[in-house]
Amino acid sequence: MPVGFLQLIVPLIGSCLLGCQDSVGDYVAASAISRNGLARNGNAINALDGREIAVWGFVDHGNLYGDAGARAILGDWWSGDGPTPTRWRFNLKARADDATGHSFPVRVPNDRGRDDLLKRFVAHARAGKSTKVFLKGRVSIFAAPTNVVPLTGLSLELTSSRDILFDL
Repeated sequence: MPVGFLQLIVPLIGSCLLGCQDSVGDYVAASAISRNGLARNGNAINALDGREIAVWGFVDHGNLYGDAGARAILGDWWSGDGPTPTRWRFNLKARADDATGHSFPVRVPNDRGRDDLLKRFVAHARAGKSTKVFLKGRVSIFAAPTNVVPLTGLSLELTSSRDILFDL
């Protein structure tokens, strides 16, 4: 087993034992890697950079981005243009009751599954219901400097809308 894997898994297991929500199947809770939209543990997340992971969390309904087609579906829930003309974005919260913006970005291609996903997200948002999702994607990290201490930000890049599940 590679040393990098052990450096990653030990902090994640430790985080979960200290009060994070449990893993579901192969999916680790977003709360094991993120708090308030930033990396929970900068050293542990460094080992994830560029790797594909399976994570579950909650859609941040206040952060839904996309092109004009996405805007037509989302209406008042549309937050702005997507990251590129070929991708849309939503943010993932670690816990359902996390505040809007305490989440990290998930970038998804504009493929055939997008519209159905957006319709489901906005239906839950209008109903005041949280949207629990299970995602598989590649982690990217970046420096998120603050006035006090440098923090580590993270994002998740999915290869398809099919990488977003609602149930296992």
